[in-house]
Order: sequence, then C-alpha cells, then structure tokens
Amino acid sequence: MPHRTPASGPSHFPSDGSRHLRTPFPAIATDPETAAALLPQVTLLDTRDEAAFARGHLPGSGRMTIEEFGERRAELPPRTAHVLVVHDEPEQARAGAEAVGALGYPHTRWLSSPLAVLAAAAGSALDTGPAVRLWRPSPFLERVLPRLPHGRSLDLAAGTSRESVFLAMHGREAEAWDHDDDALESARKLARRNGVGIRTHVIELESGAMPDAGGGWDIVMVFRFLHRPLFPWIESAVAPGGVLVYETFLTGQERFGSPKQKRFLLESGELRRAFPALAVEEYEEGAPDLFPVMARLFARRPI
Repeated sequence: MPHRTPASGPSHFPSDGSRHLRTPFPAIATDPETAAALLPQVTLLDTRDEAAFARGHLPGSGRMTIEEFGERRAELPPRTAHVLVVHDEPEQARAGAEAVGALGYPHTRWLSSPLAVLAAAAGSALDTGPAVRLWRPSPFLERVLPRLPHGRSLDLAAGTSRESVFLAMHGREAEAWDHDDDALESARKLARRNGVGIRTHVIELESGAMPDAGGGWDIVMVFRFLHRPLFPWIESAVAPGGVLVYETFLTGQERFGSPKQKRFLLESGELRRAFPALAVEEYEEGAPDLFPVMARLFARRPI
C-alpha cells in the first residue's frame, strides 16, 4: 500500500508535514482588543452557518461549522497556521477552537466576545461576500506555479489532492491517482466546491502493474510519497518540455515522527540523482534539525 503522509484530509495532509502533530492543543481565549491587533497575522475561521455568515462577517474570513470539520477537513488551513475562531456566541467560538485544537493545531485562539464587538474594535465594516479559501496546496507547488507548463497534470499518491484542485483552478487539466477511492472522492468534492473538475483513478502504485506512461504528462507531481521502484515510470511519464515536481521526506525526519522506515526516507542527494533523463532546475533539502525534513525537486525533460 502506498505510503503518503496525509494532509488535512483523510489521506493527504498539509505540505507542512504536520500530520505528525496529532496531540490535542488548548485554545486561548482572546479579547476583542487583542484579537483586533492580531487580525493581520491570523487565519480567521468563522464557525457560523452559511446563512449567518452571509448576513455579515469579518473581511478575509473562511467559514466552516464544527459539524463540517469531518467532511471538509481537507479545506482546513495547514496546522502551522495561527487560527482565530469567531462566532456570534463566544461559547460556540470556544467549542470550535477546541475542536480545531483537537485536530492538532498548536496555535488556536477563540474570540471571547460577540463577533460584532471585534468588528468595532478593529474599525472594520462587516463583509457580505464569499468566504475565503482556507486550504492551500504544497507551498513548493505554489512557488513553482509560474514555471509550470499548461496542459495535463498527474498527481501520484494523491490522497485528497489539493494539488490537483489547485492546478485545475489555474487552468490545468488535472488528474489524481491513489489507492484510496474515499480520499479521491474527497478530492472530487473539494474540486466541485471550488468550481473546477478533476479526473481520478484508483490504482495500487506499489503493485508493479503500472499502465504505459508514454511521456504523456506535462506536469507530474509527487508529494510525501516514496516508492523507489516507481522512479523509472515517473521519469518516463514526463512529456518533452514537461516537468516533475517532487517533495518528500529525508532521513532525519524519523526523529520527529513518521515516516520512520528507511524505505520511506530519502538519503541526502538521492532525489537529485533519481531521474537522469530530466534536467534539474531547482533542488533543495531542509535542515536536518528543523521539522519537517524534506527534499524538493523541480526538473524538466528537455525538448
């Protein structure tokens, strides 16, 4: 079974690697004056229902009720985010913040006053526009987006595949492959909620029975997944002029949490050498004493 460290969804966690921070964290009560000063630095999560949110909310707010956390977990922000949970009723804000903290968010606060009091303290008029997007794909993918070709993209071991949804939102024809159809269904729902469509395919990537790659993909993406026998197939899947975007864990990560087995951890420099037919345009390795310990590769097949 493919090993991919998940993100906020059932099998695909934020690219900050924070899947390993599963300890419940306490939420901090925050008065409106302190909250107003923190607004430029926090992710605003409004836990009211859709009708209440539409009547007025703080600018820049995302929206999700506590009851939606399970189904829409892939839409929560990275666990390194500083989250301020707000609601018209402070006790509801507290409950929402405690639920967020229980999901492993160490920097969570809740507004200890009605929402209107914070708006007044911030000197902000309430907004009636749509909620902002809280989730984000891999920051590495965001960084290289301007250098990506247009055309077909493939996300291997995709999980809930925020990366595929992100590329579909930026005009690519996106496809996600994973062994878990439940995770792919979450990816399809995420795409629909963001007004795009993606194709999905259930496949066991470690079985050895891969279809003919045929150099048919303009973008191949792999995040937090490592199966070395798949390297030649991945290389062959990249079309002339196409790119490979690869990010996964290095040896040293095991000191912070999973993955711990060597077969899921790269050696230093290994990813750079893994695809000899591709020209490496960017490669980096994270410091071994800083969590998460990752290697990142951006490589292109010459035309």
